[in-house]
Amino acid sequence: MKKDEIPLQLFPVAYSLLSTEALLSHIKAHYGIHEPARLHYFLRGMNDTYILETEQGKYIFRVYRADRRNQSEIAFELDLLNDLHAKGISVSVPIEKNDGTFINEFLVPEGMKYGVMFSFADGQEKRMQHPEDSRLFGASVAQIHQAADDFTSEHTRGELDLEHLIDKPLRIIKKHMENRKEDYQFLYELVMRLKDQLNIHLKAGLDFGICHGDLHGNTNVAFTENGTLTHYDFDICGYGWRAYDIAEFRLAREIHSRHDKDEVERLWDAFICGYREIRSIGENDIQAVPIFVALRQLWLFSLCFSESELIGAADFDDGFIDSKMEYFRNLV
Repeated sequence: MKKDEIPLQLFPVAYSLLSTEALLSHIKAHYGIHEPARLHYFLRGMNDTYILETEQGKYIFRVYRADRRNQSEIAFELDLLNDLHAKGISVSVPIEKNDGTFINEFLVPEGMKYGVMFSFADGQEKRMQHPEDSRLFGASVAQIHQAADDFTSEHTRGELDLEHLIDKPLRIIKKHMENRKEDYQFLYELVMRLKDQLNIHLKAGLDFGICHGDLHGNTNVAFTENGTLTHYDFDICGYGWRAYDIAEFRLAREIHSRHDKDEVERLWDAFICGYREIRSIGENDIQAVPIFVALRQLWLFSLCFSESELIGAADFDDGFIDSKMEYFRNLV
Protein backbone atom coordinates (compact mmCIF):
# COMPACT_ATOMS: atom_id res chain seq x y z
CA MET A 1 0.00 0.00 0.00
CA LYS A 2 1.28 3.42 -0.90
CA LYS A 3 1.89 5.93 1.87
CA ASP A 4 -0.97 8.25 0.83
CA GLU A 5 -3.58 5.50 0.28
CA ILE A 6 -6.44 5.08 2.79
CA PRO A 7 -7.10 1.44 3.71
CA LEU A 8 -10.50 0.14 2.67
CA GLN A 9 -12.95 -0.58 5.47
CA LEU A 10 -16.03 -2.74 5.52
CA PHE A 11 -18.92 -0.47 4.57
CA PRO A 12 -22.01 -0.59 6.84
CA VAL A 13 -24.86 -2.77 5.54
CA ALA A 14 -28.56 -2.45 6.39
CA TYR A 15 -29.57 -5.83 5.02
CA SER A 16 -27.71 -8.86 3.69
CA LEU A 17 -29.01 -12.09 2.15
CA LEU A 18 -27.44 -15.38 3.13
CA SER A 19 -26.04 -17.52 0.34
CA THR A 20 -28.48 -20.35 -0.36
CA GLU A 21 -25.61 -22.73 -1.10
CA ALA A 22 -23.81 -21.88 2.14
CA LEU A 23 -27.05 -22.09 4.14
CA LEU A 24 -27.80 -25.56 2.76
CA SER A 25 -24.30 -26.69 3.78
CA HIS A 26 -24.93 -25.31 7.26
CA ILE A 27 -28.26 -27.15 7.49
CA LYS A 28 -26.69 -30.44 6.39
CA ALA A 29 -24.03 -30.04 9.06
CA HIS A 30 -26.44 -29.27 11.91
CA TYR A 31 -29.58 -31.31 11.18
CA GLY A 32 -30.28 -34.97 10.44
CA ILE A 33 -31.02 -34.28 6.80
CA HIS A 34 -30.91 -37.14 4.29
CA GLU A 35 -29.83 -36.57 0.71
CA PRO A 36 -30.97 -35.47 -1.72
CA ALA A 37 -31.74 -32.06 -0.20
CA ARG A 38 -32.65 -28.87 -2.02
CA LEU A 39 -33.07 -25.39 -0.58
CA HIS A 40 -35.09 -22.65 -2.31
CA TYR A 41 -35.26 -19.00 -1.35
CA PHE A 42 -39.02 -18.57 -1.15
CA LEU A 43 -39.99 -15.19 0.27
CA ARG A 44 -38.48 -11.92 1.39
CA GLY A 45 -40.68 -10.19 3.92
CA MET A 46 -40.16 -9.19 7.53
CA ASN A 47 -37.74 -12.12 7.50
CA ASP A 48 -36.27 -14.42 4.84
CA THR A 49 -38.08 -17.69 4.21
CA TYR A 50 -36.59 -20.76 2.56
CA ILE A 51 -38.19 -24.09 1.61
CA LEU A 52 -36.09 -27.18 2.26
CA GLU A 53 -37.02 -30.33 0.33
CA THR A 54 -35.60 -33.65 1.55
CA GLU A 55 -36.37 -37.36 1.41
CA GLN A 56 -38.21 -36.97 4.73
CA GLY A 57 -40.40 -34.18 3.38
CA LYS A 58 -40.53 -30.38 3.30
CA TYR A 59 -39.41 -27.92 5.94
CA ILE A 60 -39.36 -24.16 6.34
CA PHE A 61 -36.16 -22.37 7.30
CA ARG A 62 -36.60 -18.78 8.47
CA VAL A 63 -33.80 -16.27 8.84
CA TYR A 64 -34.72 -13.35 11.08
CA ARG A 65 -33.41 -9.90 10.26
CA ALA A 66 -30.69 -8.56 12.52
CA ASP A 67 -32.52 -5.27 13.08
CA ARG A 68 -35.85 -6.86 14.06
CA ARG A 69 -35.42 -9.80 16.40
CA ASN A 70 -32.97 -10.63 19.16
CA GLN A 71 -32.35 -14.14 20.46
CA SER A 72 -34.63 -13.81 23.49
CA GLU A 73 -37.57 -12.61 21.38
CA ILE A 74 -37.16 -15.56 19.03
CA ALA A 75 -36.87 -17.99 21.93
CA PHE A 76 -40.17 -16.62 23.28
CA GLU A 77 -41.85 -17.38 19.94
CA LEU A 78 -40.46 -20.92 19.94
CA ASP A 79 -41.57 -21.49 23.54
CA LEU A 80 -45.08 -20.42 22.53
CA LEU A 81 -45.18 -22.76 19.52
CA ASN A 82 -43.94 -25.72 21.54
CA ASP A 83 -46.46 -24.96 24.29
CA LEU A 84 -49.36 -24.75 21.84
CA HIS A 85 -48.25 -27.96 20.13
CA ALA A 86 -48.07 -29.77 23.48
CA LYS A 87 -51.69 -28.68 24.12
CA GLY A 88 -52.88 -30.16 20.84
CA ILE A 89 -53.01 -26.97 18.75
CA SER A 90 -51.99 -27.51 15.11
CA VAL A 91 -49.05 -25.16 14.53
CA SER A 92 -45.80 -25.24 12.62
CA VAL A 93 -43.22 -26.21 15.24
CA PRO A 94 -39.46 -25.57 15.48
CA ILE A 95 -37.14 -28.46 14.61
CA GLU A 96 -34.22 -29.28 16.86
CA LYS A 97 -30.66 -29.27 15.62
CA ASN A 98 -28.39 -32.23 16.24
CA ASP A 99 -27.26 -30.66 19.52
CA GLY A 100 -30.83 -30.33 20.84
CA THR A 101 -31.09 -26.56 20.41
CA PHE A 102 -33.32 -24.64 17.98
CA ILE A 103 -31.64 -21.35 17.08
CA ASN A 104 -28.83 -20.95 14.53
CA GLU A 105 -26.49 -17.96 14.56
CA PHE A 106 -25.16 -16.21 11.44
CA LEU A 107 -22.68 -13.38 11.85
CA VAL A 108 -23.25 -10.96 8.93
CA PRO A 109 -22.05 -7.41 8.18
CA GLU A 110 -25.05 -5.76 9.88
CA GLY A 111 -24.83 -7.88 13.03
CA MET A 112 -26.16 -11.25 14.15
CA LYS A 113 -28.95 -12.98 12.27
CA TYR A 114 -30.75 -15.96 13.73
CA GLY A 115 -32.30 -18.85 11.86
CA VAL A 116 -34.81 -21.56 12.81
CA MET A 117 -36.07 -24.67 11.04
CA PHE A 118 -39.83 -25.25 11.19
CA SER A 119 -42.12 -28.09 10.24
CA PHE A 120 -43.98 -27.56 6.97
CA ALA A 121 -47.68 -26.70 7.27
CA ASP A 122 -49.45 -29.12 4.95
CA GLY A 123 -52.57 -27.90 3.18
CA GLN A 124 -53.67 -24.98 1.07
CA GLU A 125 -54.19 -21.28 1.62
CA LYS A 126 -57.72 -19.99 1.07
CA ARG A 127 -59.07 -16.62 0.05
CA MET A 128 -61.56 -16.82 2.90
CA GLN A 129 -64.57 -15.95 0.76
CA HIS A 130 -66.97 -18.48 2.30
CA PRO A 131 -68.59 -18.25 5.75
CA GLU A 132 -67.69 -21.85 6.58
CA ASP A 133 -63.99 -21.13 6.09
CA SER A 134 -64.33 -18.03 8.27
CA ARG A 135 -66.13 -20.03 10.95
CA LEU A 136 -63.40 -22.68 10.99
CA PHE A 137 -60.74 -20.00 11.14
CA GLY A 138 -62.51 -18.22 14.00
CA ALA A 139 -62.73 -21.45 15.98
CA SER A 140 -59.02 -22.16 15.45
CA VAL A 141 -58.08 -18.65 16.59
CA ALA A 142 -60.14 -19.14 19.74
CA GLN A 143 -58.30 -22.41 20.38
CA ILE A 144 -54.98 -20.56 20.20
CA HIS A 145 -56.17 -17.83 22.58
CA GLN A 146 -57.62 -20.36 25.01
CA ALA A 147 -54.56 -22.60 25.00
CA ALA A 148 -52.23 -19.62 25.47
CA ASP A 149 -54.11 -18.14 28.45
CA ASP A 150 -51.71 -19.78 30.91
CA PHE A 151 -48.56 -19.58 28.76
CA THR A 152 -45.37 -18.31 30.38
CA SER A 153 -41.81 -17.98 29.16
CA GLU A 154 -38.54 -16.94 30.77
CA HIS A 155 -37.77 -14.99 27.61
CA THR A 156 -38.88 -11.43 26.89
CA ARG A 157 -41.17 -10.14 24.17
CA GLY A 158 -42.48 -6.66 23.48
CA GLU A 159 -46.16 -5.94 24.03
CA LEU A 160 -48.60 -5.02 21.27
CA ASP A 161 -49.55 -1.95 23.30
CA LEU A 162 -50.31 1.72 22.57
CA GLU A 163 -46.64 2.45 21.99
CA HIS A 164 -46.57 -0.29 19.34
CA LEU A 165 -49.92 0.60 17.76
CA ILE A 166 -49.99 4.42 17.99
CA ASP A 167 -46.95 6.25 19.32
CA LYS A 168 -44.18 4.59 17.32
CA PRO A 169 -46.17 4.49 14.03
CA LEU A 170 -46.97 8.21 14.31
CA ARG A 171 -43.28 9.04 14.84
CA ILE A 172 -42.31 7.07 11.73
CA ILE A 173 -45.12 8.50 9.59
CA LYS A 174 -44.36 12.07 10.64
CA LYS A 175 -40.77 11.78 9.39
CA HIS A 176 -42.03 10.77 5.93
CA MET A 177 -44.75 13.40 5.67
CA GLU A 178 -42.73 16.56 6.26
CA ASN A 179 -43.98 17.89 2.91
CA ARG A 180 -47.61 17.12 3.82
CA LYS A 181 -48.00 18.70 7.22
CA GLU A 182 -51.74 19.32 6.89
CA ASP A 183 -52.38 15.69 6.02
CA TYR A 184 -50.26 14.54 8.94
CA GLN A 185 -52.06 16.90 11.31
CA PHE A 186 -55.40 15.47 10.17
CA LEU A 187 -54.10 11.94 10.73
CA TYR A 188 -52.70 12.81 14.15
CA GLU A 189 -55.96 14.38 15.35
CA LEU A 190 -57.97 11.41 14.05
CA VAL A 191 -55.70 8.93 15.82
CA MET A 192 -55.96 10.91 19.07
CA ARG A 193 -59.75 10.66 18.84
CA LEU A 194 -59.46 6.92 18.24
CA LYS A 195 -57.16 6.69 21.24
CA ASP A 196 -59.73 8.46 23.42
CA GLN A 197 -62.42 6.06 22.23
CA LEU A 198 -60.15 3.09 22.88
CA ASN A 199 -59.44 4.27 26.42
CA ILE A 200 -63.18 4.02 27.16
CA HIS A 201 -63.08 0.35 26.18
CA LEU A 202 -59.86 -0.18 28.13
CA LYS A 203 -61.47 1.18 31.29
CA ALA A 204 -64.37 -1.21 30.78
CA GLY A 205 -61.87 -4.07 30.45
CA LEU A 206 -60.54 -5.78 27.33
CA ASP A 207 -59.32 -9.36 27.07
CA PHE A 208 -55.51 -9.27 27.18
CA GLY A 209 -53.10 -12.12 26.53
CA ILE A 210 -50.99 -13.87 23.93
CA CYS A 211 -51.78 -12.78 20.36
CA HIS A 212 -50.64 -14.25 17.04
CA GLY A 213 -50.31 -10.71 15.69
CA ASP A 214 -51.08 -11.37 12.01
CA LEU A 215 -54.39 -13.24 11.77
CA HIS A 216 -55.50 -12.07 8.33
CA GLY A 217 -56.45 -15.60 7.31
CA ASN A 218 -55.14 -15.46 3.73
CA THR A 219 -51.66 -16.68 4.57
CA ASN A 220 -50.20 -17.91 7.87
CA VAL A 221 -52.74 -20.75 7.94
CA ALA A 222 -53.06 -23.91 5.85
CA PHE A 223 -56.38 -25.75 5.34
CA THR A 224 -56.34 -29.51 4.78
CA GLU A 225 -59.09 -31.49 3.07
CA ASN A 226 -60.25 -32.95 6.41
CA GLY A 227 -60.87 -29.47 7.83
CA THR A 228 -57.73 -29.19 9.97
CA LEU A 229 -56.09 -25.78 10.10
CA THR A 230 -52.37 -25.39 10.78
CA HIS A 231 -51.19 -21.95 11.87
CA TYR A 232 -47.68 -20.72 11.18
CA ASP A 233 -45.50 -17.59 11.16
CA PHE A 234 -45.86 -16.28 14.71
CA ASP A 235 -43.13 -13.70 14.09
CA ILE A 236 -45.35 -10.81 15.27
CA CYS A 237 -46.72 -12.62 18.31
CA GLY A 238 -46.75 -11.01 21.74
CA TYR A 239 -48.96 -9.93 24.60
CA GLY A 240 -51.80 -7.71 23.48
CA TRP A 241 -55.53 -7.17 23.32
CA ARG A 242 -57.39 -10.05 21.72
CA ALA A 243 -59.72 -7.53 20.03
CA TYR A 244 -56.65 -6.24 18.19
CA ASP A 245 -55.62 -9.77 17.23
CA ILE A 246 -58.96 -10.54 15.57
CA ALA A 247 -59.23 -7.03 14.06
CA GLU A 248 -56.66 -8.02 11.43
CA PHE A 249 -59.09 -10.66 10.13
CA ARG A 250 -61.79 -8.02 9.68
CA LEU A 251 -59.37 -5.58 8.04
CA ALA A 252 -58.29 -8.29 5.58
CA ARG A 253 -61.92 -8.96 4.69
CA GLU A 254 -62.48 -5.25 4.04
CA ILE A 255 -59.45 -5.08 1.76
CA HIS A 256 -60.09 -8.32 -0.15
CA SER A 257 -63.80 -7.59 -0.63
CA ARG A 258 -62.97 -4.04 -1.77
CA HIS A 259 -65.06 -2.79 1.15
CA ASP A 260 -68.20 -4.72 0.24
CA LYS A 261 -70.05 -4.22 3.54
CA ASP A 262 -72.41 -7.16 3.09
CA GLU A 263 -69.56 -9.58 2.39
CA VAL A 264 -67.49 -8.22 5.27
CA GLU A 265 -70.33 -8.61 7.77
CA ARG A 266 -71.23 -12.08 6.50
CA LEU A 267 -67.66 -13.35 6.91
CA TRP A 268 -67.11 -11.47 10.17
CA ASP A 269 -70.29 -12.89 11.72
CA ALA A 270 -69.17 -16.41 10.72
CA PHE A 271 -65.73 -15.79 12.24
CA ILE A 272 -67.19 -14.60 15.55
CA CYS A 273 -69.65 -17.50 15.56
CA GLY A 274 -66.77 -19.95 15.19
CA TYR A 275 -64.74 -18.17 17.85
CA ARG A 276 -67.64 -18.32 20.34
CA GLU A 277 -68.03 -22.05 19.74
CA ILE A 278 -64.71 -22.45 21.57
CA ARG A 279 -64.21 -19.39 23.74
CA SER A 280 -66.30 -16.49 24.99
CA ILE A 281 -65.60 -12.93 23.91
CA GLY A 282 -67.36 -9.94 25.42
CA GLU A 283 -69.37 -7.27 23.64
CA ASN A 284 -66.92 -4.63 24.82
CA ASP A 285 -64.17 -6.47 22.92
CA ILE A 286 -66.33 -6.75 19.80
CA GLN A 287 -67.18 -3.04 19.90
CA ALA A 288 -63.46 -2.16 20.16
CA VAL A 289 -62.59 -4.10 16.98
CA PRO A 290 -63.32 -1.23 14.50
CA ILE A 291 -60.92 1.01 16.43
CA PHE A 292 -58.23 -1.64 16.27
CA VAL A 293 -58.90 -2.10 12.54
CA ALA A 294 -58.01 1.57 12.01
CA LEU A 295 -54.96 1.31 14.29
CA ARG A 296 -53.80 -1.77 12.40
CA GLN A 297 -53.93 0.30 9.22
CA LEU A 298 -51.87 2.97 10.97
CA TRP A 299 -49.30 0.36 11.96
CA LEU A 300 -49.16 -1.00 8.40
CA PHE A 301 -48.78 2.57 7.07
CA SER A 302 -45.71 3.07 9.24
CA LEU A 303 -44.37 -0.40 8.45
CA CYS A 304 -44.26 0.43 4.74
CA PHE A 305 -42.24 3.54 5.46
CA SER A 306 -39.87 1.74 7.82
CA GLU A 307 -39.24 -0.93 5.17
CA SER A 308 -38.59 1.59 2.39
CA GLU A 309 -34.82 1.47 2.91
CA LEU A 310 -34.87 -2.24 2.10
CA ILE A 311 -37.33 -2.35 -0.80
CA GLY A 312 -36.95 1.18 -2.13
CA ALA A 313 -38.94 4.37 -1.60
CA ALA A 314 -40.39 4.39 -5.14
CA ASP A 315 -43.51 2.50 -4.06
CA PHE A 316 -44.18 4.86 -1.14
CA ASP A 317 -44.56 8.15 -2.96
CA ASP A 318 -47.37 10.72 -2.83
CA GLY A 319 -49.70 8.28 -4.58
CA PHE A 320 -49.16 5.76 -1.80
CA ILE A 321 -49.78 8.42 0.84
CA ASP A 322 -52.91 9.56 -1.03
CA SER A 323 -54.36 6.04 -0.89
CA LYS A 324 -53.71 5.75 2.84
CA MET A 325 -55.10 9.19 3.58
CA GLU A 326 -58.24 8.34 1.60
CA TYR A 327 -58.81 5.38 3.91
CA PHE A 328 -58.41 7.49 7.05
CA ARG A 329 -60.56 10.34 5.70
CA ASN A 330 -63.32 7.83 4.93
CA LEU A 331 -63.30 6.82 8.60
CA VAL A 332 -64.52 10.29 9.50
